[in-house]
Amino acid sequence: LLDECERPGAREQSTQSVNTSDPSEDDQEAVKAQVKTGAIAIIPVRVDSRRLPGKALLAESGKPLFLHTCEQALLAECFDDVLVATDDERVVEAAGSAGITPILTSDRPRTGSERCAEVATELNAGVFVNIQGDWPEVDPGDLRNLVDIMNSEEREHACATLAAPLTDPLRIDDPNVVKVVRGHDGEALYFSRLPIPYDRTDGNNRSLLRHIGVYAFTRSALLSVPDLPSSGLDEREGLEQLRFLENGIPIAVLDAACDPWGIEVRADYDAFLQRNAQRAL
Repeated sequence: LLDECERPGAREQSTQSVNTSDPSEDDQEAVKAQVKTGAIAIIPVRVDSRRLPGKALLAESGKPLFLHTCEQALLAECFDDVLVATDDERVVEAAGSAGITPILTSDRPRTGSERCAEVATELNAGVFVNIQGDWPEVDPGDLRNLVDIMNSEEREHACATLAAPLTDPLRIDDPNVVKVVRGHDGEALYFSRLPIPYDRTDGNNRSLLRHIGVYAFTRSALLSVPDLPSSGLDEREGLEQLRFLENGIPIAVLDAACDPWGIEVRADYDAFLQRNAQRAL
């Protein structure tokens, strides 16, 4: 699948008119006040990861991990702005130094989408795309497809995400690989860290789909996220999207053209470093 996709750095980086070499409080307020009518990408970045402490700032590739994700968003060339949302000053400094607009948030958000919602309260756009900062190889073409479906006049969507076939038998039982089941209408029925659906016929689970950590929202859907009540599914599985589903926010699940992997543990990061080094050859 990688050969069919836009490899990181394969296209010339989009030149956005951002000036964040010294991101002051005034600069951040100016960014928040801008009125946009298209789509905005927000990369929520949390440094305090339980499974891989400090992973957002791991820089053995030559740059912090989250900046790879930012570059992919820029390459999509479908966003009016690409912003980083974080409560960590180190991330603010790294993003600003790289020419990415950082927004310093409070420490109240419990999830990436809640952090995006805090930023979106002072922005006006039709579509907001939460690209989780630990997905450094998310494909620009897949991001464009998400924005396209959110802007489609044929059918309205409150939220959309991406999924790819789970073909590696060694990852089927991996709780760090989130699985998703969708209905005939293309919308998610459930997400889980367990293999779903269970296959009682031969146990091979040939039809599994794995979730890719990107969510596109309408503004109203995103702003509703922090106040959504939870039955406990979100907390039990550690999956914020279950709170969307149980509160009546349908999630359209698009087929990803590519096969990116998120960085959850050290082995994931090491594998990413190897792929990144091979692309540089």
